[in-house]
Amino acid sequence: MTQYVIHPLLNGRCLIAGHHAFYNGDEKESYPYALYLWLILGGERPMLVDTGLDNVEEMNQGAAHVLREPITQQPGERGVEQLARFGVRPEDVGKIAITHLHFDHVDCLDQFPNATIYVSGRGLEKATANNWHGSWAPGKTLELLTRTAKDRVVAADDVEVAPGIRTMWVGGHSPCSQAVLVDTKAGRVCLTGDTVSLNLNIERNQAVGVCHSEEECYAGMEKIRGAADIILGSHDPAHAGAYPNGLGA
Repeated sequence: MTQYVIHPLLNGRCLIAGHHAFYNGDEKESYPYALYLWLILGGERPMLVDTGLDNVEEMNQGAAHVLREPITQQPGERGVEQLARFGVRPEDVGKIAITHLHFDHVDCLDQFPNATIYVSGRGLEKATANNWHGSWAPGKTLELLTRTAKDRVVAADDVEVAPGIRTMWVGGHSPCSQAVLVDTKAGRVCLTGDTVSLNLNIERNQAVGVCHSEEECYAGMEKIRGAADIILGSHDPAHAGAYPNGLGA
């Protein structure tokens, strides 16, 4: 069986108020968040989970109501720059699993011309309903998924992406939220997407504050606990630098 190595690639940092980090959290508290894209090596071609953020200014404007301190991105933290450290070019990436369709996770999706893209089927259906009216997903992303790159898109739930890698719909944070399970030498790793933004969400059993369904968040966390040996919350700053050789090496 193929066993993979996961590299969390830091894409930026910000500060979030407690009531956004945790459902019914303390507004007076603040929590550092990190932004990531996740590089998975060990298969035939490099794979990504999420594609990260380039347009920091647009994200800071759009998410200003959530951000206590805006996102900052240091030199070298853009996704293509992080991938270059591993000798990976955008055209080398063979598969991309999108945990959900929020801007900071899909901003750079159009930079990977050869990748098969895996997105929640029920989530994409809801995001494109009523001619995209009221959609939470960026227009350029929906254009890519439904038109210009439609032949490269797998819109389905709970599918095998590759031997030892599969998606798992969890909902909660958004209707399109899915986790990605990856088999490594260290055990089965869950890249949770924002249904678990900090590992503290799991440890406290407290849902994220930014969610469309509290009930789905708790059900999703139970699914994640039952499916994985190692859980990596999508914005937990502890992952940055924690695996210098990659998780599973």
